[in-house]
Amino acid sequence: MTDILEKIRKSEKNLFVGLAGPGTGKSYTFKTIIESDEYKGKKILILSFINKLIDDLSQEFKDFKNVEVSTLHAFAKKKIGDVDFDSNLDCVISEDYFFIKKDNINYEERFHENNLTEDELNFYKERILFYKYGERLYSFNSIIYLINLIFSEQESCIPKYDLILIDEFQDFNKSEYELIKLLNKKNKVVLVGDDDQSLYDWKNAKPEQIRNLYSDVSTEEFSLDYCFRCTEVIVNTTNDLIRNSKGAGYLEDRLDKKFLYPNSIKEKNKISEKYPKIDFIPSVPCGGHLLIYQLSEAIKKDIEKGVKKKILVLVPSYLKQTIYEGLIKKGFNVINFELFSEEKCNKIKHKNLVEIFEILFERKTDNLSLRKVLFLYFSSEDKVKNIIIQSNQEKKGIWSCLEKDIKENIEEDIKIFKKVKSGRDKLNNKELKRFSEIFNLKNILSKMINGFDSIKKDATEIEITTVMSSKGLSMDFVYYVGINDKIILDRETSDFTDQKICEFLVGITRAKEKLTLISLEDENPKILEFIDKKYINKIKQK
Repeated sequence: MTDILEKIRKSEKNLFVGLAGPGTGKSYTFKTIIESDEYKGKKILILSFINKLIDDLSQEFKDFKNVEVSTLHAFAKKKIGDVDFDSNLDCVISEDYFFIKKDNINYEERFHENNLTEDELNFYKERILFYKYGERLYSFNSIIYLINLIFSEQESCIPKYDLILIDEFQDFNKSEYELIKLLNKKNKVVLVGDDDQSLYDWKNAKPEQIRNLYSDVSTEEFSLDYCFRCTEVIVNTTNDLIRNSKGAGYLEDRLDKKFLYPNSIKEKNKISEKYPKIDFIPSVPCGGHLLIYQLSEAIKKDIEKGVKKKILVLVPSYLKQTIYEGLIKKGFNVINFELFSEEKCNKIKHKNLVEIFEILFERKTDNLSLRKVLFLYFSSEDKVKNIIIQSNQEKKGIWSCLEKDIKENIEEDIKIFKKVKSGRDKLNNKELKRFSEIFNLKNILSKMINGFDSIKKDATEIEITTVMSSKGLSMDFVYYVGINDKIILDRETSDFTDQKICEFLVGITRAKEKLTLISLEDENPKILEFIDKKYINKIKQK
């Protein structure tokens, strides 16, 4: 730690790049820097991409008036002013571009790559003016692109801090990195990340970015080597995974780094002695009651009476709802689980559909909300396309371009939604049928039969998420469901990929005390071939 502070204090360089594996004390490092004589009371900015980390860091530094903690998007919003965000805006405008310009573009990807032509940007700006209501309207991607433009054209707008700290840099794409480079023009920046945990390929975040920076002669490098989160067996297992994966020809480009267990911490040693192995439950039938039984029995066996533990269940996305319902029936409380969060109704998730009708209930002519639900009222995409083209050519709102019968249908659906929302008036058969066409009632009816309320007195609390969504999380007990070949191996090649190996690494290192692995169907999943058998406790099913 002193070494990092010394480098920051003495180096003439303005960018410091640190490698930090899972649980290696990044928050502690930030706090040590902030509380040092050099930076005590100084103006400091902390940025990250992951909301969960920002929540934790905000809590950690809530009493530090000199420290600003923010996501990149919230930071950009603060600099630009009051704006509204819409997560589907890039997709909507990409489709509009195809309808109006008769050419393909994926605005989300282009923003990630920080690469738009002037004409493409102007079209986007015109559409957000068309769709906005009240405040200016942006997507989470376009606001980063915009703040980059502002800072590039007007360097005087770049804010000045005594130090900027960046967490989880491996998750930044080109556009987000461009923002850091612009901030770095006026500010000393310390960023940390781990190329082993670079999972966000969907947003064009590449591990090469931190690898190149770490090796660049213009930067000052450092590393955080000791894992303070995991037990000794998990640290050893992680090192096995990396070493044997590299030996098999994978992870060739990863940066070599130390990942060490701190033997000097007595409390951690006690936990390591209590849980010297990783439990492995093989060949569990997928999706049935036996999976819920094995999972719930494993959790019950591990829980000590009167000892409260934080429990995380990692599952493939397609099993989230099944496991949620199964654990509720077994008497557990499942927290932070959003009903219908993974379910889609045609093109739109139920949650978003409800939000759209809430807006239409207030103002039925809202262009963006109408645009998102047009597919419900037209039998073909061509008819939707014609409405968008007509609206653009005639400079009219979407509502003005709709035929009378379509308007009446929308008004009737808003009326039905209003009745359901108020809960005062019963739906007649016709209204119930129409409501069922818009919203999939299958799961709603299931909840009515089995119960909505997951809160049971003194029940054990469990959080369920996917490995991809577990970044920033650490729990006492982790149950990792789905380490079998069908899920871990690439579908086309039936082989490993660097991405899948790194997903497994992220999953197993969420555990602070005990880790349990569950394989669906497979007795001997190939991923465990990278791990010494002495670290695994294979459990026979009852």
